[in-house]
Amino acid sequence: MALLKRVLPSVLALVVGLAVLGMGLTPYSWLDDVASYFLDMAVIVAAFALFLGLLNILRTHTRRIGQRQAGRGYSLVLLLAMLLVLVVGLPPGASQPTGPSQSIVQWIFETVQLPVQASLSALLVFFVLAAAYRVLLVRSVESTLMLVVALVVLAGQVTTGLSPVLPELKDWILDVPVLAGVRGILLGVALGVLLTGLRLLLGFERPYSD
Repeated sequence: MALLKRVLPSVLALVVGLAVLGMGLTPYSWLDDVASYFLDMAVIVAAFALFLGLLNILRTHTRRIGQRQAGRGYSLVLLLAMLLVLVVGLPPGASQPTGPSQSIVQWIFETVQLPVQASLSALLVFFVLAAAYRVLLVRSVESTLMLVVALVVLAGQVTTGLSPVLPELKDWILDVPVLAGVRGILLGVALGVLLTGLRLLLGFERPYSD
């Protein structure tokens, strides 16, 4: 039992990980074929996982509606919308593509999904303003420096053509200190991903066996 739960998944993850990693680091064509096979298998597993997620949504929200729990109206709208998209998107139409390219699915996306996304994005503006107000409160030297830099960048963005100094200062701030900080963050993220991948390959982390 311990072999099936610990050793076998770790060995399988190590073999698959090294094969996929070797596809980009070695010139061997047979290794590319093996890695491509593993990637195709991963796509198939992800498709089955998506199907299981669909069944879980149906089970959860159907039970909520049947038990008359709070928010059952939203569950009903979710199920009806999901079934509508599946019904009109899966069957092939007359000289029309199926899936997301189907005309009715495109109409639903453009008239329902896009306005909802735009509304949510508009609401995020108020949260961003509230967060910026809390961050830019003058409480220390660091917060004062951040406030000054933010005001300079905003002034350089809106005074283009009126003052040649502020736009140039804004560009320097974005191109030098801000870009340096972003590159440092990206390097940290890359190192974190590398260490996580090594821990998975060596078996120190085993999320697949939980």
